[in-house]
Amino acid sequence: MYPRPDQPYMAKKRMYVCSLDAGIDVICGRWKSAILWKIKDAPLRFGALQEKLPAISQKMLTRQLRALERDRLVSRTEYPGMPPRVEYSLTERGQSVIPILMSLKDWADEELADQISECH
Repeated sequence: MYPRPDQPYMAKKRMYVCSLDAGIDVICGRWKSAILWKIKDAPLRFGALQEKLPAISQKMLTRQLRALERDRLVSRTEYPGMPPRVEYSLTERGQSVIPILMSLKDWADEELADQISECH
């Protein structure tokens, strides 16, 4: 899945019939929107993300972060040192999704208030 140093990684482009389906595929899923919401204000390290999303497993968090990176919504920055440090932040493309998530949150707060137990 990851490129070898001598070969660039070329992700297979997904094709959609409808632009709405394409947009929903990129930001939906059990954890993608929650991850985007948690890093909207500042970059976070992997451990901090896990603390903010205690119900997600390490494997699932890794999988979702990789998907968000692949879709160019999240960037991963590695810092050298011992131990090595990695931070996740929104890309410009990822920042463009936040107003959509805010609108969806506002709608859910109003229309689904009786079904919401906590805020992401």
